[in-house]
Parts: sequence; structure tokens; C-alpha cells
Amino acid sequence: MKICMPIIGKNPALENVLADDFYKANFYCVHDLEKGENELFSKSELMLRFGLDLRKGGAEDVVKAIISPNVRPMAFKILKDNDIKVFQPNGNEVDVNIRLFRDDLLHEHNIRTVEEPAGCGLTCSSCSSTTCK
Repeated sequence: MKICMPIIGKNPALENVLADDFYKANFYCVHDLEKGENELFSKSELMLRFGLDLRKGGAEDVVKAIISPNVRPMAFKILKDNDIKVFQPNGNEVDVNIRLFRDDLLHEHNIRTVEEPAGCGLTCSSCSSTTCK
């Protein structure tokens, strides 16, 4: 099983720090829980490898969970529609959150914990969220 996390950068000083927002991140860490290995991707590399719904490729390439401080309502819906769970981190260190995920100590995001639709910068006509006011 693989989990994906937005990270600050693709160098040793920044690859262990979670970015604030899944959608706005420029880099991502994909951790293989079985192998205990990380792969780092730019946003375009991630889309090429895994696709928009993170399920492209064989069964071993499917991302089953996201750990991110913030996730946009539309991204949350796409992920949930594709059976990808989205978890709230505890702190901003990638390795700590991987350990907490393994120990089943992270809480899942829900519609109340995702970023408010008004703050996502999208117009109502471009968003499929049903929570807009």
C-alpha cells in the first residue's frame, strides 16, 4: 500500500516537511508501506505516474491514502470517490506521520475539516461541492 503526502521540496532539507496544502504543493512524497521506501515527485511527475485520481498503473502503484494538513473540497471528493482516504497529520514531519499512520493514530478528514469552499479560490460553477453557501 502507498500513501502520498505533499512536501515542501525535493532536497534533503525539505523532503521531510509537509506542505500546507495538497493541491497547492509542488512536490510529493509517495511512501510504500511494504517496502518502507519513499519516492519524491514534482506535481507533473506525480500526475504522469499515478494520474489525477492516483490510481493509474498496477495494483502495487495505487495510492490508498493521503496525509495532508489541508485539502480542497473538490480534491477531497475526487479522492473519496476513488476510495482514497485522506488523513489529518499530527505535526509537519513526514516520517513522524508515516509512523502515526502505521500505528493507526491519525484521524481522517471529513467534509467539516476540509478547507472552506469559499477559501478555495474556485467559482461555484467550477466546483462540484455541495457545501457552498
